[in-house]
Amino acid sequence: MAVPSDLGFSDDRSFSLIDYRHSHSHAVLRGFPPFDDLVVERGEGKVLDLYFVGVQRISCWKDIGPVHLRAADAAERATLESRIGPIGKKRIFLIEPDSIESYVIAGRVLWAEFVLPSPFTLPSPLVSSNREEAETYQPVDGVVHSTRAY
Repeated sequence: MAVPSDLGFSDDRSFSLIDYRHSHSHAVLRGFPPFDDLVVERGEGKVLDLYFVGVQRISCWKDIGPVHLRAADAAERATLESRIGPIGKKRIFLIEPDSIESYVIAGRVLWAEFVLPSPFTLPSPLVSSNREEAETYQPVDGVVHSTRAY
């Protein structure tokens, strides 16, 4: 069940761009758990997947580090539009604190935590075309958080 949620949250996990499909206009950033004895012992860990839908443009390194996901304010939007041109009705999702250099321009973003087997290479259950995997790996809290679509 997707629940509308507010942006403006931070997560200290190390995030990486794990999936980008121009043809399907989506991108997934995954926050990986710290690789510690508990992950080794259990063979699994809790990840946070950020699934951007209707991606128009993305600007970030493959390995990002911690994220601070927020919507660009009017001044930040104007600055980016002066650099890259008109953005239209899409939203600008900034992914680093105090910076407009790392962003995803998309229609909306969904996010959820999942417990996945190490080494955490499975596709995001949010976009998996494998129904068995999607049914096996349910969100930790049973809820997929989402911004409102435009």
